Amino acid sequence: MDIGKQHTNTAQLVQRFLGLLENQFPAQRNHHLERSPSYYAESLKVHVNYLNRVLKRHLGKTTTQIISDRVFREAKRLLRETYWSITETAFALGFSEPNHFSHFFKKREGRSPVQFRGE
Repeated sequence: MDIGKQHTNTAQLVQRFLGLLENQFPAQRNHHLERSPSYYAESLKVHVNYLNRVLKRHLGKTTTQIISDRVFREAKRLLRETYWSITETAFALGFSEPNHFSHFFKKREGRSPVQFRGE
């Protein structure tokens, strides 16, 4: 395969990944968001390591980082725009435990979801 065609294929893979990720938003109360890189790799019919390499090369971030960034943006939106409990928000965003969500959020924002919401 020539380099130009390979670049086109990887660029298409990036776009397909971003489309799959974005299709999960906005988060819904009774729908569990997929946060696992392997879910996306399987959906795209590629190995998770290959997906990670392609995303890192094209976007400068790993699959996990891209997913986490998008989940974080959605978390902030939900905390600002809904009256969902922290537990409902956590589960909608794919966290198995509310304290995992709180830790994830605080690590990125520097304050808890409750503090963020109460500003």
